[in-house]
Amino acid sequence: MIAGCTPDKPTTPATPDPLPVQSSVADRPPYLCYFIPQAAVADLTGYAGRYKAGDDKRSAIGDSCVISNEEQSLFITSYEVSGSRRTITQYLEWAQKSNPTELPKELGEGLIADFDIRLNPYRTAETLFRCGSENSLIAITVKRNPSRDQDHDLIQLMKIAQRRFAEMFKCQPGGPPQG
Repeated sequence: MIAGCTPDKPTTPATPDPLPVQSSVADRPPYLCYFIPQAAVADLTGYAGRYKAGDDKRSAIGDSCVISNEEQSLFITSYEVSGSRRTITQYLEWAQKSNPTELPKELGEGLIADFDIRLNPYRTAETLFRCGSENSLIAITVKRNPSRDQDHDLIQLMKIAQRRFAEMFKCQPGGPPQG
């Protein structure tokens, strides 16, 4: 005799994870940490609580800035007016091992990659691009938010950042770096 059992409840197939949202990044003032539209912080990070942003002091050489809550950083931005080929080469070598995504060529030479800070997951984009006669560097790091297509978000943020950079330093952005 063979015994069998049937479940009391029919099994339901597992539902797939929802696809990440791919939508426009709000591009309007005020901007935090040079490049991040304040209106986009909650959308892009999934965090709607209180946060603080570093000041927008501008250096003729370069600077960095953090938007954070009490637990972790939400965004980190940095720039170098005269970015070095060595800096971007080191980043590209590292990024190749960290779930890389290509940036569009019109944004310069760079990649998007995964990055962990104190066990918190982030997605980061760094690019070397031409602005006037300089090769300039911008980096944007955002707290991971699985409900967003953060590669799409970072490409939009990099476009905003390069436009804002050109406004800040009175130069014309020009795509890939020289030399």
